Amino acid sequence: MDNRRIAVALGLFLVFVVLCGVSGFLGYAYGYKVGQVASYSKGYDQGKEKGYQVGYDAGYKARQIEHKLEQQSSSDGKTVTLRNPSYQEMKQFLAEDATESKTYSENQYVCVDFAVGVNNNAEEMGIRCAIVDIFHPEGYGHTIVAFETTDKGLIFIEPQFDREVKLVVGKSYSQINGFAPAPRDDTIIRYLVAW
Repeated sequence: MDNRRIAVALGLFLVFVVLCGVSGFLGYAYGYKVGQVASYSKGYDQGKEKGYQVGYDAGYKARQIEHKLEQQSSSDGKTVTLRNPSYQEMKQFLAEDATESKTYSENQYVCVDFAVGVNNNAEEMGIRCAIVDIFHPEGYGHTIVAFETTDKGLIFIEPQFDREVKLVVGKSYSQINGFAPAPRDDTIIRYLVAW
């Protein structure tokens, strides 16, 4: 009979241990799930709110800067609003602009005249265009234009040919752009983009 009592007691003890284990596991699983959902929800809400605010602030500041850059007074005293074009709008403008049809003439109509012509025509159309001065050794230089396109970023244009060009400091302007060799060293020492 004692063995039977011991077996019953041991059986009850094992049932008790199993029930405790199962209830502990179920409590853990339930707590884990509830905690995960609550933490995820709270973290998501906080991250979304902070991300929204950071994005809003950055966009607001960028728009303020862009707004300041696009207001410009014309020669007749009127305020002209300039905007950055898309890449396609820039290409369309260059196709319609006739500045490249002028003839280069030493001391008469040179690179800076081409650049100023494209710049002025772009601004008349409300398109923001920069003058870019390129500095070469021995005090020589060259002038081109640039457009900050909304979809492809900063694009440099050789206004004598309406052709996209690259500017790489330490490299020859003519070589990297596939032009005939220049009569003198046209290594790019530096360049300045002026809006």
